[in-house]
Amino acid sequence: MEKQEHAKTSLFRMRGEALKPFTAVWISHLLVEVFLLMHPALVPVFRSEFNLSIFQAGLLITIPNLCRLIIVIPTGIFADRFGSRPFIILSMLVAGVSALLISQFASTSVLLFSLSLIMISVTLYHPPGMSVIGKLFPNQAERSTAIGLHGASGCIGQSLGTITLGLLLAQFGWRYCYLLLSVPLLAWTVVLAGVKIPQLTKETKTASKEKPAKLDEDAATLTSRQSFLTPGFLMLLLLMGLNALANGGVSAFMTTYLTSAEGLTVETASIIFGAGPLIGIVGSLAAGYVSARFGDKNALTITCFGQVIFLLGLITIPFLPLAALSFLLYQLFVSALWTPSTSMVASLVGKTRGGTAYSLFYFSHDGLGAVSPLLAAVLIESLGIVSPFVLAIILLIVGVVLARLMSPLKKCTG
Repeated sequence: MEKQEHAKTSLFRMRGEALKPFTAVWISHLLVEVFLLMHPALVPVFRSEFNLSIFQAGLLITIPNLCRLIIVIPTGIFADRFGSRPFIILSMLVAGVSALLISQFASTSVLLFSLSLIMISVTLYHPPGMSVIGKLFPNQAERSTAIGLHGASGCIGQSLGTITLGLLLAQFGWRYCYLLLSVPLLAWTVVLAGVKIPQLTKETKTASKEKPAKLDEDAATLTSRQSFLTPGFLMLLLLMGLNALANGGVSAFMTTYLTSAEGLTVETASIIFGAGPLIGIVGSLAAGYVSARFGDKNALTITCFGQVIFLLGLITIPFLPLAALSFLLYQLFVSALWTPSTSMVASLVGKTRGGTAYSLFYFSHDGLGAVSPLLAAVLIESLGIVSPFVLAIILLIVGVVLARLMSPLKKCTG
């Protein structure tokens, strides 16, 4: 209890060196996630405006997700080598410019290209950003709480994007929403470029000056089986991959489900869809507390089980308000999943290898998540709109079993 109180006190009374980089990654995470759920929410609009089939609409989500896989491993490795700050700045710039392109051009090719850049910008941020948090908070209880706060910022950003669509789509159109939200991205890029944040740039350089032998040892074992491929870590990668395969298709066609199966308008469906990440703020913060209080493994199990229960409620409850509530609670547990899972990765690696470890972690998630919308589209065309939701529930049940069987992650030496 005394240890937990100390962790909580030290986190919420951050001073000096820790406060500035944590604030920077918190704001950056909020902004880079703004566009993440906008194009899945716009699938019904894209199908109507560009005369797309379900399969073609699925490609608009799958191809950008595949593009991010190309850079996820190099991003983590180079962030370990050169520091996190340049990649965080680049992610802001790429996202802002991509949104401008979407707002100004009407062709599907430019739309696909720009959506791919947006997903790449998210990948440019995450391994470096999470690596910073792992370095700032080596204590498990502190780190879990910090990651919960960090996850909450992403939920705020996702909700800001989708709720903006719900409020402005009918009157101004979806391109105006991208234009409007590009402004804070580009402004924050200028702020990050003009303000020195040494903690985001000196991580590797400081280590190399003070302990060159240790850094060389770490660099030599970045991809070693002994360092990373422990049974617990492999099981975590498998769990995250299955979770992405389940939830990727659900997220991609949630507004399609709400409009076709539940009879809602696109604007109403977008607002409900956007409220999911908003309530995910509560999930992220609660998961931070549960992880700090009961451990990451128990928190991971709870988040996986909650997804099963409330996704099942969404497709089985006939009363629309209760079905919408089930979706919101499902989204709460989806957001909560990231806190214990990313904290478990930080428990595994040394300070100089966080970017690489998180790249492997995100690669396992994004790899299967990339093909999930396409698989969901095929299922919808063959078996109906509910079919990807049923598959998701089955995969999530497997995730619950994996979470319970997972052995504790032991920190590697070095």
